[in-house]
Parts: sequence; C-alpha cells; structure tokens
Amino acid sequence: MSNVSHLQAVKIQARAVIPIVKALEAELGKERAREIVGDAIAESWADYVGSKPRPASSHPSNAGDFDFPVESIIARESDSEYGVDMQRCAFAEYFRSIGEPEIGSLLTCSVDFEVERRMRPDWTFRRSQTLMQGASHCDFRWTKNIP
Repeated sequence: MSNVSHLQAVKIQARAVIPIVKALEAELGKERAREIVGDAIAESWADYVGSKPRPASSHPSNAGDFDFPVESIIARESDSEYGVDMQRCAFAEYFRSIGEPEIGSLLTCSVDFEVERRMRPDWTFRRSQTLMQGASHCDFRWTKNIP
C-alpha cells in the first residue's frame, strides 16, 4: 500500500462502497445487502492479512505491521488471555462524522472476526462493543483454546 494510509484507503473505499450498499439495500433489503457486502469485505481483508508472513495462531499481541489510526490500552495479558480496550479510532470518528457508522462497521469492525478465525484458530476472539456503534471503547478479547 504505497504512501496511502489505512485511513485514507478506507475513505476512498467508502466513497465507492456506500452508494453500492445503498443500491443493494433498495433491491435486496438492508439485512441481506449488508450481509453480502460485509462477507465480501471480510473475506477480502482476511485474504490480504493472510498473505502477510506470521506464525499460525500467534499470540494476539503479535498484531503485525499494521499502522491503524487508533489509541488502545492493554486490559489484560498472559500466555492464555489477551485484552485490548481501544479508546480512540479514526475510522469510527470518520464514519460517525458522515452519518454512516453502520456501513463503517461493515468496512472496518466486522472484518475482525473472519481475520481472527483464520489467523488464530487456537484462540477464541470476542468483542461486545465498538466505538463505531457508540460505545465508550472497543473491547477486544482473546482466550487461548485449551485442547
């Protein structure tokens, strides 16, 4: 990704995707349209992340070389648990500012579950709230699966 930041790339993507989502909603209904778009974006992002060299099922603290425009604190950390509270997110700020947090969630937040399923099959990933949806923070939590 040349000199384009992740935030700039998402803003460019949003300019194309938002009208497509709106058109699909008119044809298919909101739920089905967002399911299709969300699945396609999650698959595409998971493919991209999967192309980066990383040990399988690495500890979640090994997030890789992604420079996301967020501010987070570690809520818990051990060999079998990891938790991050994201307290600020430029993606959420952008999509909320244009009145599209639900579509913003499709483009950014929802992809996390597919990525984690593929990248960390030995871990269970949970998140119960997001800044995008108006919460005070995003609560990322991982637990190592015990065989």
